Order: sequence, then C-alpha cells, then structure tokens
Amino acid sequence: MTEDTNPPSYIIRLARPADIPAIRSMQERSMWVLGGDFYSANDIASFLTLFGTMDDAVVDEGHYFVAEDRRGAILGSGGWTRSRPRYATASAGTRTPSDAPTVRSVFVDPAATRRGVASAIMARTEQDAVDHGAEMLQLTATLSGVALYHRLGYQTEEVTALELPDRSRFECVRMRKALGTLRFRAA
Repeated sequence: MTEDTNPPSYIIRLARPADIPAIRSMQERSMWVLGGDFYSANDIASFLTLFGTMDDAVVDEGHYFVAEDRRGAILGSGGWTRSRPRYATASAGTRTPSDAPTVRSVFVDPAATRRGVASAIMARTEQDAVDHGAEMLQLTATLSGVALYHRLGYQTEEVTALELPDRSRFECVRMRKALGTLRFRAA
C-alpha cells in the first residue's frame, strides 16, 4: 500500500453561522473571477444584487459544508437543501419545499481552483444527502460549473435563464443525479 504524500491542504466541515460573512466574500470573488469567463460584468452584478450567492438558511439546516485551510480560510462551500432558492420561489420571502433535494451554492475561491475542493465538497454533500435518505439530487448550475457536474455524473435536464432587470438573461443549466447506485461509506 502506498501512502498519499500530498494529502489535501484543507478539511471539509459543516458550515457555522459565524462563517457566513467569509463564505459570502469567497463566493462573490468566485463569481466575479470564475464566472467572468461566462457572464458579462453587468450580468454578474445584477445577479449578485438580485439573488446574492446563498441563503443564510442553508447553513442553519445543517447540510452545508465549507473547505477550510490550515489557517482557517474558507476555500470553498456547498451543500444541499429541500428549500427552493430565492430565484425559484413564487414570491419574495416565501420558502417552499422543493421537488427533490437540491445542491446549493457550490463555490470555490479562485486562488484554490484545481485542488479538488469542489469535488470534495460535492462528495461530502452527496454522502450527507444519502445519509438523510435522498435518492436524487438536483441543481441549477452556473455555466462555469457545468463541466464539474458532468464529470461527477450529473445529467443536463434543461438549459434555462433567469431574466435580469435590464432584460438580459443569466444562463444556467438544470441538472440531476440519481444517488441510489452510489456506494458511500457507512454512516
């Protein structure tokens, strides 16, 4: 057996309410830098103003994770919920159950890309969903995340777009993955 001489330089842990400011800061950096290859600056600004990067409630639900480096810096985030995101609710402030558990707010700090952070967060998210009885996960991916989700086995259901106030469209992709065939460690 060989030892891993390059263990990850981060841990994956449950997010805490005190983490929210650092999570949001990292997510906005990620959206501006990594999303900038796919969206205009005006579209990113409009999206962030209208919807932000995450609902605080996802942290409170207990299924939202962060990747944290040895110094305590947040390198990435993501998790799942049964609540709909703000952009999918029928009216502002109304939280309604979703049809299926939904992956939400997966972001990686631009300085931490290509280190397996998003994949590790998704593995933890999927494991947690399975541990809580989920058989499928759905998500709405930004264009910058589609390739990752395809590599992880998510299938495209629909290419869609959110209408922004200036009548531009913020394109995204709805995807799903069946979890029933996954073989995770025992809880």
